[in-house]
Amino acid sequence: MKDKLLNEVLREYDAYRLQQQEALKQREAEVLSALPELASLRNSLVTSLAQKARALILNPGHSPAFEQEEQLAAQMKKKEAALLRENGYPEDFLTLHHRCPVCRDTGYVGSLVKEKCSCLIQQLLDRTYRFSELSNLDKENFDSFDEDVFPDFPLPDTNMTQKQYMKQLKTVLWDYQEAYPNNPRKNLLFTGKTGLGKTFLLNCLAKAILDKGDTVLKVTSYNLFEHLFRSSFGSIKEDSFALKDRIFDVDTLIIDDLGTETRRNNFTAEELFNILNERYLNQKHTFLSTNLTLADLRECYSDRVTSRLFDTQNTMILRFQGQDIRLRKQRS
Repeated sequence: MKDKLLNEVLREYDAYRLQQQEALKQREAEVLSALPELASLRNSLVTSLAQKARALILNPGHSPAFEQEEQLAAQMKKKEAALLRENGYPEDFLTLHHRCPVCRDTGYVGSLVKEKCSCLIQQLLDRTYRFSELSNLDKENFDSFDEDVFPDFPLPDTNMTQKQYMKQLKTVLWDYQEAYPNNPRKNLLFTGKTGLGKTFLLNCLAKAILDKGDTVLKVTSYNLFEHLFRSSFGSIKEDSFALKDRIFDVDTLIIDDLGTETRRNNFTAEELFNILNERYLNQKHTFLSTNLTLADLRECYSDRVTSRLFDTQNTMILRFQGQDIRLRKQRS
């Protein structure tokens, strides 16, 4: 299953590279036809390089310096960019476009030892978890965080309003992603009722971590444990192993709405402990949100689970409180 999925994604990488190469050829044909001086520039560079290569063939004992040619190529690039700009084209119009500049859309990095690029790993994660919930990151991120959606509602036992408190939480999490992945506490636990911004701030963290080049899997607790249960007790056991491999290996795992999953005897608690424990041992980041209180979590899950969740040496617990901003928006 894993090989089939990998080959499928790599074929798409190949198709995208060919598509971009063809698009570049078309752009080159358009510009060289419209700008004869650009064609002349390119021809002079090719001629210069050809002369250098011919000299090297005729006199193999002589090793000419290529600094002049490198300088000439750099000058040509500047002139080319200037010509494009002056004629209304983007400066990168004749540059091959890459979705991933790290691997240049090959899916692999490294010269001697090839390793999967983080973009390929993320693609495999997204394909394995069709329900992975990372689709709103263009709208829900630190740049789009708006403290004004929160009311100036005074919070009990604090000297702050809900707006001030959420602004402070945003700062705490911004600092957290700045320090990522070297945070002393790898786990985050968001607690509080619905409509207080927990999922939004999880998405902010997910976007920031993806932008750093690390992999993220964000999934609701219901979907995660439903998928694990069906994989574990279905006819294809390989699915279960592939699923757990990726849950354990992803750089950051985000489990949203813990407590909404279907309870199946000890299955959920055992699987949750295995996930938390394995990721703890491997120093991986795990973020969770729940509408349950800490007391409710103790009742719902085993002592082993709560000992991992409430371990303040490895977990930062953030409490969300105030008015439901979704209900507030509906009223307004």
